[in-house]
Amino acid sequence: MAVDTLVWLQDIDTSMEFRPADSLVMSCGTVTLDLDRGKVLLVWNRKYQIFQLPKGRRNIDESMLSAAVRETYEETGFRVRPLQLDIATRATPPNAGDGSASHQNPNITEGHPSTEFIGACLYPDPDSDLPALKTVYFFAATADSSATPESGTQEPWENLTPFWIHISEAPMKLRFRGEIAAVRKALGDVQKTGYVISSA
Repeated sequence: MAVDTLVWLQDIDTSMEFRPADSLVMSCGTVTLDLDRGKVLLVWNRKYQIFQLPKGRRNIDESMLSAAVRETYEETGFRVRPLQLDIATRATPPNAGDGSASHQNPNITEGHPSTEFIGACLYPDPDSDLPALKTVYFFAATADSSATPESGTQEPWENLTPFWIHISEAPMKLRFRGEIAAVRKALGDVQKTGYVISSA
């Protein structure tokens, strides 16, 4: 076996880490946009007095996208629809042999509009009694900000208020840098796909 291969295998072995399922938290949420009004959907967390993106834990056997849509509905009362976007992803395209990967990087797939997640935030779970790594997968979605949200959708312990704000205000309102980055990524993918975002 070549020296380079041995070094490569050793690098993988050194950096690879196994974590049991009970030390990992998979959460899913959305960057929900009203493109016609130039708004993004946030939640005001009254317990911590901060603005956040809607998100929550995935149920057993639930797809990540379904979890993101469900959690957004439960936390805000708005029924959102996934946005199909041209997202640069490492997911394998439907026809992997058709040469559709990016010309810049053969490991990146582009040009396949999909409802893949736009990115993820990773951090230690502050709500866990035992050490756990939380990963929040964000998906782009759309909804009508002029609609009336349904009431009674939150869990008993949740204390959240939905707010539609102008997209330009998101960086000033959101508490976490990772969620600001998620909004910016969604907007970039929306524009790359050819959607028009109102500046009104």
